[in-house]
Amino acid sequence: MKKLFLLIALFGSLSSISFTQKNCPVIPTPVTYVTPNLDSESALPGIPLSLGVDTTNLPKNLYNQLSYLLDINHQMRVFVTKENPMIQFKKLKNAIEDSYTLSVTKTILISYSSERSCFYALQSLMQLIENKNNEPTITKCYISDYPNFKWRGLHLDVARHFFTVEEVKRYIDLMALYKFNTFHWHLTDDQGWRIEIKKYPKLTEIGAWRDSTVENHYTTSPRTYEKKRYGGFYTQEEIKEVVKYAAERYITIVPEIEMPGHARAALAAYPELSCTGKQQGVEGLWGVFDDIFCAKEESIQFLQAILSEVITLFPSQFVHIGGDEAPKNRWKKCEKCQRIIQEKKLKDEHELQSYFVQRMDKFLVANGKKLIGWDEILEGGLSPNAAVMSWRGFEGGAEAAKQGHEVVMSPGSHCYFDHYQGRGKAEPLAFGGYTSLEKVYDFNPIPKDMKPEQAAYILGGQANLWTEYIADFQKVEYMVYPRAIALSQVLWCQNKPNFETFENNLINYHLPLLEKRKVNYSKTFLAASTQVTRTNEGIAVQINSKRNEEFKVKKTPENFVNNLKANSSIAINRSQKPQEDAIEFTSGETQITEKIIIKNSPTLGLPVKLITLPNQRYNNGDLTLVDGNYGALPWKGNEWLGYDTSEIIIEIDLLKPQKIKGLELSFLKDEGSWIHLPTSITVSKSEGKKSKTIFGNKTNSQVSFIESNQFVPFSRKVSKLRITIHSKTIIDPGLAGEGHQPWTFIDEIRIVK
Repeated sequence: MKKLFLLIALFGSLSSISFTQKNCPVIPTPVTYVTPNLDSESALPGIPLSLGVDTTNLPKNLYNQLSYLLDINHQMRVFVTKENPMIQFKKLKNAIEDSYTLSVTKTILISYSSERSCFYALQSLMQLIENKNNEPTITKCYISDYPNFKWRGLHLDVARHFFTVEEVKRYIDLMALYKFNTFHWHLTDDQGWRIEIKKYPKLTEIGAWRDSTVENHYTTSPRTYEKKRYGGFYTQEEIKEVVKYAAERYITIVPEIEMPGHARAALAAYPELSCTGKQQGVEGLWGVFDDIFCAKEESIQFLQAILSEVITLFPSQFVHIGGDEAPKNRWKKCEKCQRIIQEKKLKDEHELQSYFVQRMDKFLVANGKKLIGWDEILEGGLSPNAAVMSWRGFEGGAEAAKQGHEVVMSPGSHCYFDHYQGRGKAEPLAFGGYTSLEKVYDFNPIPKDMKPEQAAYILGGQANLWTEYIADFQKVEYMVYPRAIALSQVLWCQNKPNFETFENNLINYHLPLLEKRKVNYSKTFLAASTQVTRTNEGIAVQINSKRNEEFKVKKTPENFVNNLKANSSIAINRSQKPQEDAIEFTSGETQITEKIIIKNSPTLGLPVKLITLPNQRYNNGDLTLVDGNYGALPWKGNEWLGYDTSEIIIEIDLLKPQKIKGLELSFLKDEGSWIHLPTSITVSKSEGKKSKTIFGNKTNSQVSFIESNQFVPFSRKVSKLRITIHSKTIIDPGLAGEGHQPWTFIDEIRIVK
């Protein structure tokens, strides 16, 4: 009731108050946002604008931040006064952690529970101020707000590509705008060591520089390299400067020093710490490599000495030690590693990695820090004090929470910003996968089936930006924004608005704000998309747009050119002979041009029955197999059906008996992503209860891997086909994801007449 009385006092009467978040310009959306129905805007005084501020209850850093934010966002200035100040501050007692209130009438009153929450209020205030008709205005409103999750993180990989101190500061500034509080700084990897360690100068003298960098995508064949020295590193003074800059914006920096894997840059400088002692250069190729830190005592002492310097630079509670993608091939052949396994009575190399991590855990705890690592640190047993960052889905995080460990959810399905954010061919080169703005918005760090007592261990969530294909900061911004804004909603809001409301607020208020800050954000979510549907004769391609815009459309080989309204469809009928149909369309609003190539065939649009259902993450519908739109490398999640089972059964209805010469199947091979080719295929003639094997590999015979677009020859007259695809049950030792079920990705199935 106290809040209600306050609102009436602010706005006059209950009938004049609008309890709505729909038109709230602030993102992340506050817990409470209230505006008067009438006269909701007022001009801010002074031209050039100069706002009086009462600093009685305002710490110096927050006054500095207010001055900085008003200047950078609105070209305004402030001055200190106690006479009729425009902005006043009040420190709250016994309030919710990091909570604040913001009331705007003729003046602005910010009440806050902590310095951090006051800073969040300032960011909300910046978003409330608009420029209309060359006059700054602010919406009269009342906001009450506090965050949902403690860990609201963004990650930046500076090892694959290096970014300057000023660029990192800009990254932090944009994080602060949307109330992120954790910056995960990935400082070391196979392709570069980026932090000065005074005890081991060769880490930056040698490890910070590579002689070449792979061109195009790492799956491109044949591979080519740019033969150019590349690298850089941060001095300890520069690290301190960035840490201070982030702290002034109430952002904690969590450093990551990778171990025992992703160590090629360090081993280039100190090869004696590997199992072989072989001298190798800093790696110029992306991927996972066999050479990792040897588990011997010298390696552990080396890394602990590095951590001794790191923890003096970063006041954060957590230190990230990686722990992911560490192949055990070298350890299995290493006498010293095997001796440790025997001496410590360990079961295998996975328990050896657990022993390695436990040594780091004890060291960090003894120095007042906490260890956090990727979810692979669960394998072989989780170290007693460790926290887990779950990237391979939600399962690792759920298991860690079940064991009573703190968790940050960062699943690749929702939180990998190196994935494509659009389906179109116009998107710049990315690692692979598909994570749209809406997919990010759908993320919830707490799985639906998680018990409340386990959910209590979920600290929050984080998005990761790996930079193999991000060579400059312009592209960093393109890949992160606006997806980071969607993530801010997920991690801050108690009850976030629906996606449509969010998208409208994003377009109306925040894209102009990003433009004012000269952020190179992606407009992909504004672009038109295509939807393929079945017809009796084949398929139809519909051009979808949320705006009533017009498209210039060209279709070949008919050389059809026309201007079509959004949501129009173009039919493509089945061809008895293989041919390519191309549809090219240009948006009249965004001017983005997309081109769709349909490889037409007698299979186009035929009915398909998925006897075995794909994994929910990669179930894009049965039409995916016969839509003529072939997936390509680097792969996007929307182009394939993805299975994590060893047997897949699919049926195709040919509608009438037809003489078939063969069958062509398209599979994806990307073993670095655990996606393997199948081991055998059986094609059967399905007619009622009868089934006759036309082609098949015997299970007891040696079978070669099947190439993409494999042609399976046979000559039969059939009306229905049953295809059974067999895959391995586990990934072989030495490969990424060893011991786990491999994925099988299938795209097109085409009959050949």
